[in-house]
Amino acid sequence: MKLNQTNVINMIFYFFILLLAIAVMVAISNRWFIYNINVTHSLNGLVYAIHKGAKVEKGNYVGFRWKGDQFYKSGSIFVKIVSGVPGDVVKVEGRKIFVNDQFIGIAKEKSNEGMPLEAIKPTVIKEGEIFVSTPAKDGYDSRYARVGLIQDKEILGKAYEIF
Repeated sequence: MKLNQTNVINMIFYFFILLLAIAVMVAISNRWFIYNINVTHSLNGLVYAIHKGAKVEKGNYVGFRWKGDQFYKSGSIFVKIVSGVPGDVVKVEGRKIFVNDQFIGIAKEKSNEGMPLEAIKPTVIKEGEIFVSTPAKDGYDSRYARVGLIQDKEILGKAYEIF
């Protein structure tokens, strides 16, 4: 196909129509979804859609607001995997963390920046709490006391990996 001025103008027109349609869809979906970009290597995905208020279950991705610490500012949105729900038992052997005898990961002694990290204490997860994790060895999740169990009031909803 030979490109002439009319073809180029048509291609540009359809490209802008497509962009406009995507922008309208995102604007409309903001009522039900929050979009989050993962800036760490804790999960494989880069972009996640969080369905506001959707119930989460073990194995789901969950979006929640971070309470803040020396690593991340308060209100940051995190996406992790739900690995423990009310009634589950968190067990700690040295720095190895288990939920209902399923190995979750090792709580490192120091962050990548050299800051000391305290492991979560053994507990039974109560109503209104969940244990979150990531498959990454450097993931900052419920293995650490500072993160701990996530409270219902911090949960935004069920998250879905977009890409």
